[in-house]
Amino acid sequence: MADVTNCQETGAAENNNAQNNKTQNNSTQMIMSVLTNDAKAAAPITDFVSRLRKLNLGTDQRMLRLISDHPNYGNRLISLFKAMKDAQVSMTSDLECIISKNITSVGGAVNLFGLIQELDIDPLALSLDHIFTAARFDANVTASARELHQLGVLDLDTFELLLTYPGQSLDIARLIINLQEHAYNAASLIEKLRDSSISANHMGITLDLLNLMLENDSYYSHAINILVRQEQYINKIYEGAKKLVAEHYPLYNYFELVEENPQNANIFAKNILLLNNASLINPDSTSDLLMVSKLGVGAFHFMKHLQLAGMLNASSIQKVCQPNSILNQKEVIEELSNLPLITKFEREELERMLELVGKAAISWTDIQLFNEIIEEHLIPSAPMPPAGLAL
Repeated sequence: MADVTNCQETGAAENNNAQNNKTQNNSTQMIMSVLTNDAKAAAPITDFVSRLRKLNLGTDQRMLRLISDHPNYGNRLISLFKAMKDAQVSMTSDLECIISKNITSVGGAVNLFGLIQELDIDPLALSLDHIFTAARFDANVTASARELHQLGVLDLDTFELLLTYPGQSLDIARLIINLQEHAYNAASLIEKLRDSSISANHMGITLDLLNLMLENDSYYSHAINILVRQEQYINKIYEGAKKLVAEHYPLYNYFELVEENPQNANIFAKNILLLNNASLINPDSTSDLLMVSKLGVGAFHFMKHLQLAGMLNASSIQKVCQPNSILNQKEVIEELSNLPLITKFEREELERMLELVGKAAISWTDIQLFNEIIEEHLIPSAPMPPAGLAL
């Protein structure tokens, strides 16, 4: 038994030694791997520093730090430093932060510096932050700038605008070309766009609308002022203007009055077209359009039903335009909005509704009476199944 025990103890010791040796080997391999990786990382950085010296780019600590922090972008960073030297742009701490923040677009920035030199634009007159943030869209900016340059309409303000809104640069170029073709002065508009604080997304909508107006001979030069002031409602204003342009309706009065109720712009346009097609308003009359601007979605739905019944006329419109109309009440708007598209009121029903609409002062009883007529035409909701029963 003693011999067996000794054998077991010897075997256990050998196993422990083997495991210890294995652990030590693994640790050694890990250390060697780390040292090898560090050596590999250090070698390219040393090479980059050597290349900086050969190109007479200096060894500014901020340049070295950028290469050290982003070794995978070393070649592009060296190309950037060379482009910056050619443009006489000095490295600063702020510029180091800008480059680091836009490191994935360094190649695009190199291209933009080349474009700036090609177009003979003073890089020191431009925002460096704009150059680097625009680098993601360098192909669009380059195509737009070259096209405008060939037409002789590219100046510093225009180029700065392209850099400020690089994702929209192609649309900016199209707008400027459209303005030239229609003999409009682009300088004032470019200045307003450049100095505005419109978001990139809303700038795209603004450009779409301005181009749409130009291409449909409905351009209104002061529209940009309104779009800048009413940026939060720009989508509704755009949708309304699109509807009017599609019907070749003049936009002057629409833009003059849309600020009265900008959140209602889309409905304003719908009401204009509805009443204009019924020959109940004069497109050139500001007073007519002012009246329409006060109508809301409730009035629109109700006038559609009057139109369907052949009752949309001057007399009924006078009642619909009554101040503090029942058609502006939330409860009424909800009921009108829920009506099926196939709804058709009887003439007698509409006459009773018009009588309520025409009241100078309304009561809760009036609202209930009006909604009772509507509810006769609503599709009843399916009853809920009893609790616990499967559908």
